[in-house]
Amino acid sequence: MDKSLKTIEKYLVLLTALVSPILVLPVFPDYFNTPKLVFLASFVGILILVKAAQIIAIQKLEIFTSSSGLPILLLVIAYLVSAIIKTPNKAEAFFVPGTATLIASLAFFYLFASQGKENKSFLSIGLVTAGFLASLVSLVSLAGINKNLNFLPEFAKSENFSLLGSSLLSFIFFASLIPLILNLLIKDNKIAKKIILSISLLVITASAAGNLYLILPGKKNSPKLPPTKISWEIAIDSIKDSPLFGAGAGNYLTAFNRFRPVTYNSLDMWQIKFTNSQNFFLHTITETGLLGLFAIILLGLVVFRILTAKKGDTTENQDEIQFDFLKIGLALSLLALFVSGPYLPALLVFFSYLALNSKSKKVVFNFEAVQEKERQTSIMASLLVSLPLIIGVIVFFYFGAKTVSAEYYFKQALDAVKRNDAKTAYEKIAKAIQRNPKVDRYHASVAQLDFLVAQSIAQKKEGEKITDDEKNTISQLIQESITEGKNAVSLNPQRADNWELLGNLYRQVMAFAQGADQFAIQALGQAVALDPANPLLRVSLGGTYFAIGDYENAIDTFKLAVIAKPDWANARYNLAVAYREKGDTDKAIAEMTNTLSLLEKDSNDWQIVKKELDDLQAKKEAKKETGKTGEVKPEELTPPQKAEKVVEPPVNLPEEAAPPSPQATIAPDLLEEAKPTPSSTPQATTQP
Repeated sequence: MDKSLKTIEKYLVLLTALVSPILVLPVFPDYFNTPKLVFLASFVGILILVKAAQIIAIQKLEIFTSSSGLPILLLVIAYLVSAIIKTPNKAEAFFVPGTATLIASLAFFYLFASQGKENKSFLSIGLVTAGFLASLVSLVSLAGINKNLNFLPEFAKSENFSLLGSSLLSFIFFASLIPLILNLLIKDNKIAKKIILSISLLVITASAAGNLYLILPGKKNSPKLPPTKISWEIAIDSIKDSPLFGAGAGNYLTAFNRFRPVTYNSLDMWQIKFTNSQNFFLHTITETGLLGLFAIILLGLVVFRILTAKKGDTTENQDEIQFDFLKIGLALSLLALFVSGPYLPALLVFFSYLALNSKSKKVVFNFEAVQEKERQTSIMASLLVSLPLIIGVIVFFYFGAKTVSAEYYFKQALDAVKRNDAKTAYEKIAKAIQRNPKVDRYHASVAQLDFLVAQSIAQKKEGEKITDDEKNTISQLIQESITEGKNAVSLNPQRADNWELLGNLYRQVMAFAQGADQFAIQALGQAVALDPANPLLRVSLGGTYFAIGDYENAIDTFKLAVIAKPDWANARYNLAVAYREKGDTDKAIAEMTNTLSLLEKDSNDWQIVKKELDDLQAKKEAKKETGKTGEVKPEELTPPQKAEKVVEPPVNLPEEAAPPSPQATIAPDLLEEAKPTPSSTPQATTQP
């Protein structure tokens, strides 16, 4: 029995190493990361069940310990504690994106993979096979063959398609496997295996070179990563806000919104919001605070000890050159984490090299009865150890299955929306919410869907009137939309994007619903408080003030948008229009001039601003408004709009439609910085 269970364990290790880094399934919204995590967590759970069965069968607990075990355990504790204490939405921490589950699963996998030479051997076979299969697919994509394969889905026909998820991860995975293959080549004396390994080495090396070419700076597929300086500042501010626990596992987007510096707006990628840090270590520090930092330092010391150890001090390897290759692989996989976020392929290789380089010590806890009368006590002891493992895995599988099925139905809902099939979209997303009601993304999607349907009903052809039944339907859809938007906020009140969605819903129904304007201001104001460096939010909030004729507050808000990003033409244009409507012609002219300097002369936007600037200057000189001629359609500029009533009389929103209580307030130091914008031309002229 024991031998059979150990054999099952070896093959489970092999399958986990083989499948989890390369699994791609288009049945989830995230084709790449979700199926990989699901497979890894599922097979680790099965491994735990096998271990529990082994404890009961032999009445012993056999584990292998090593120097890497303590820092890995501390890293898991840091993520779990951070998830429980700090992460507002536990679904993000444990399921999707599931960073805490990823780290815990990798830690358990390390434990099983390091259980003796046979498990390590099967681990190596699984990794090399995964690398070989993934490299074949990558080479097919690099050669452009996949474009002509009609049976492939569209996402699999791109030049940089890879089973690993990206060209960067592909290069990391393939390059990190090269030392392992060299190690196996030297170790194995069988000709057939050497031929297979040599072919694998050739294919994987070629694929690594091809993906390296794709990610070179300036190339089309070069990865867009947040600068290290930005990620560092976010990590430091996150620790200042919550020293011990950080922002919370799986909650990096919230930290990015709250703590990214205003200097980020000077970059070309200023409109991109990152859900991961520039590298794994800064990501861990941001999400888990000083606990995670302590675990990383200990892990770094262990790796340093392994890399600098003498022959035989840390591994069971006998061959000096063989040992060196494994150390090289560990060093490469560690360095790779400095350019990769918490992605499974990169982390799996690192944890695998830790297992392969570790010198494990077997520890046995014996529950076996010495005498027949102690047999019952022995069985009870083994059950006390194994039952918590079994119950824990069953509970995890239960909630995990609900989460996976919810993601499956959510993907079907998104596909239905693309087909304009609202009925199916409602049905599928309702099933997703039924299975996992704690995911704010689902409620946000329902809110948007409700509003789109209401908007389509309200937008009648010219001359047609909205019937009473249609008005009731619109009112119901609006209320449902706002309710779902509030649900999203309640599930994750620290997420600026949820407040922005709710604020935009209120803002868009200002044409339908009485009182929505003040609700929009409250919600967007909270979004600004949680994402203070975002000029887009300030323009949205300023536009809401403008729509209700509150030009003073509109001007103050637009000025803050200009401070956040001085080279953004749209912010200055909105400020100029607000000055114009207020009657402050001189300041309007100054901001129109600044706007003009940020636009290309051959664009429609430049023509619009030039005409409005000429009109303002003529108005100043003649003290009267000139006529408009030659209207041009804008390209990038979006001037603030006054609210127009689409439904008459407007729909009344009930009291419960008000936004939830804010979790933060707008930073006063930003408001104090609001000063009249100078008329001089800004130095930066980058147009988004």
